[in-house]
Amino acid sequence: MQELQIGVGLLIIVFTFLDFFHTTLSGNGFGWLSGKLNRGLNIIILQNRSRQIFGFSGLIHLLVTTFMWFSLLLLGTFIIFTSSQDMVVNGSTFVPATYIERFYFTCYLLSTVGIGDFIPGNSTSELLAGILSFSGFILITTGLTYLLSVVNAVLNKKELSLSIATLGQDLEEMYNYFKNEDDLASLMSDSSDLRQQILRNSSSYLAFPMVNFFLTRDREFAVIVQLARLYEVLVVLRMDWQEGTRQYSKICSIIKALEYYLQLGLEKPESASDCKEKLDTLRSFWMEKGHVYKSYKLIDKQFTANLEYAGWQWEDVYKYSDQE
Repeated sequence: MQELQIGVGLLIIVFTFLDFFHTTLSGNGFGWLSGKLNRGLNIIILQNRSRQIFGFSGLIHLLVTTFMWFSLLLLGTFIIFTSSQDMVVNGSTFVPATYIERFYFTCYLLSTVGIGDFIPGNSTSELLAGILSFSGFILITTGLTYLLSVVNAVLNKKELSLSIATLGQDLEEMYNYFKNEDDLASLMSDSSDLRQQILRNSSSYLAFPMVNFFLTRDREFAVIVQLARLYEVLVVLRMDWQEGTRQYSKICSIIKALEYYLQLGLEKPESASDCKEKLDTLRSFWMEKGHVYKSYKLIDKQFTANLEYAGWQWEDVYKYSDQE
C-alpha cells in the first residue's frame, strides 16, 4: 500500500512538471492541463459583459495557473509523506507526525526553508525529501523567469498594437494615410520593421502562450483588432499594384507575416462563429473607395476566432473613430 501511494504521489508530481515545463520552456504552447484551465478561465472572463475584469485578465491567468502547479506539487508531495506513519516524525521526540504536521512539513520542504522541527523518519523518506526539496526550488525560480519573459512579451505586443494604431484611428484614416502618399513611401520604408514586429509577436503564441490572455478594453492596445485593420487595408491597397512591382511585393510580405501570425494562434478556425454575411456587409465599405474586397475564407475564420477569443467582433474592426 505504501509503494502504491508513493507511486501515485510521484505520478502527480511528474505530470505537474511535464505540464509546467511544456508551458514555460518548450516553446510549443500550453501543456494539456494548463491549456484547459486557461481556456476555461478565458470563457469566464469574456462572459463579464462590462469587461471591468479585462484589465486584470493576464494577472488572473498567471496567478491561477501558478497556483494550480504549486497545488498539484503540494498534493503529490503530501500524498507521499502520508504513505506511512514513519515518513515524517517530530525532530525531538521522533513521534510520528499528524496529518496537519505532515502538511506543515511538506510546505516547508517545497519552499526549501526547512525549520527542522519535523524530519524524515526513514531512509525512503530522506531520499524522497532530498529530491523533492529541489522541485519546489525549480518551480519557483523557473516560474519567476517565465513571468519576466511574459511581461516583456506583453510589452512587445502593446508596442506592435500602438505602432499600427498610429497609422490611423480607424480603417478610413489608415487607408487614406497610405493612399495619399506617393508610391506608398512610408509603407515601403517601414515594411521591414513592421513585418519583424509581427513575426516577433507571432512567436509569443507558442513561446509564451499566457501573453494571449492579457486582454484589454482599449482598441488601440488590442493587437488582434489592429492587425485585422491593417490586413483589411493592405488587401485593398494591393489591388492598386501589379504583381512584380516593389509595392506589391512589400504589401505581400506584410500580409504573409499576418497570415503566419494567425496560423500560430491559440484559436483554431473551426471555433469561429459564422461571420460571412456580417463581413460582406461591413466590407461594402470598400465599394465607396472603388474596390470590391476579395475575401479568403480561411483567413476570415482565423481572424474571427482570434477576435472572439479576445472579446472583440468584426464591428470593432470597422468602427469609425467618432464611434469609439
